[in-house]
Amino acid sequence: MTVPYVLEGTADNFGALVLDNSRRGLVVVDFWAPWVGPSLRQQAMLTDLARALAGRFLLVTVNTDEQKQVAADYAVRSLPSCKLFRHGRVIEELHGVQPEADYRRLVERHLGGGDSTKRAALAAWQGGEPDRALQLLAEAGLADPADTGVPELMVKLLLQAGRYGDALDVLESLPPELRPVASLRRLRAHARFVAAAAAAPPPEAMVAQLAADPADSATRFRLAAVHLVADDYEAAVAQLLDLARLDPAWEGGLAREGLLALFETLGDEAGLVRRARQALASLDA
Repeated sequence: MTVPYVLEGTADNFGALVLDNSRRGLVVVDFWAPWVGPSLRQQAMLTDLARALAGRFLLVTVNTDEQKQVAADYAVRSLPSCKLFRHGRVIEELHGVQPEADYRRLVERHLGGGDSTKRAALAAWQGGEPDRALQLLAEAGLADPADTGVPELMVKLLLQAGRYGDALDVLESLPPELRPVASLRRLRAHARFVAAAAAAPPPEAMVAQLAADPADSATRFRLAAVHLVADDYEAAVAQLLDLARLDPAWEGGLAREGLLALFETLGDEAGLVRRARQALASLDA
């Protein structure tokens, strides 16, 4: 049976299949020959691992009997050999068959995803190495695009550092399939609120501006953000409802998005949320 994420490498496709793909994620190359029993065991374990990790890395098998030039180019002198490629180069290699658990540990160490990488990123951030922390998380996101915890942590660290523009850039660059994820949707709204509050003038100045120009949507959103950051939910909801009524399409419907994220945070049991939901629904009537 064909296993997804397991492909056969040749001299003709090695550049595209291994080198190019390794710039997007981890590629493991299994150098083998049909007459070498241990290499068949290695291939079986790597294939099982590729199936278990379901696309977090690409496994490329190279039959050294048929692809002698590829084996020579990468100095394969004994079988089995396993080489890990990242960013167009070999980053680690093994010679001889290994216990199954060792292959998993080796691959997971270089995938960049998982709790261990997040802990390493946090340690680097707290140790005064923000660039290294962000690099670890960026590589983790590349290795496992489906792990929503990676962009969540990256955005939270950037917000904590006051790098609001960078945090929003991370959220805006998410693949389309992740944007509807509830936790990321809430985080996007939170980031927009925090960024708006940080850039806002004093509340009394915004109130005066809205009295002069009720259609000033940006000021209304900033005022809502300032109320929200101050935990004045009633005032924040009032401004967001006004914004949803007066300018529903502003910033892609950000007022509605912000309200829905706030509802999820406060919970439906809150009387404010029930009233606000009814008010929001009436705008669609």
